[in-house]
Amino acid sequence: MKVKRRTETTIEAHEVWVVRRSRQGSLAWCSECATHVPMLTPDDAAKLTKVTPRTIYQWVEAGRIHFSEMGIGGLRICLASLPLEGTVQPSRRGGPPAPG
Repeated sequence: MKVKRRTETTIEAHEVWVVRRSRQGSLAWCSECATHVPMLTPDDAAKLTKVTPRTIYQWVEAGRIHFSEMGIGGLRICLASLPLEGTVQPSRRGGPPAPG
C-alpha cells in the first residue's frame, strides 16, 4: 500500500515603504490636521495606498482626504489622512473607507 504525502507551504510577504523628504522638504501645512505634515504627490499617494491616481483625485474631489494646492499642477496629499494598510487610523468624518 502506497503512503500519500502531503506538503503544505505557507508564504508570508511583507512590504515596507519609506517616505523621505526631499532637500527642499516635503512638509507643508495641512489645515485639516492643523499642523505641518508630510505631503505626497497624487502618484506617490496612489502607490502607497495601492489605488490608482484617479482614485486619489476622486477622494480629493469628494473631500475624503486632506490636500494642499501648491501652485499650478502642484497638488499635494496629506500623508496623515491616507488610509494605510496595517495602521489604525482615527475615524474622520468623510474619510476614505477603512482598508480591508
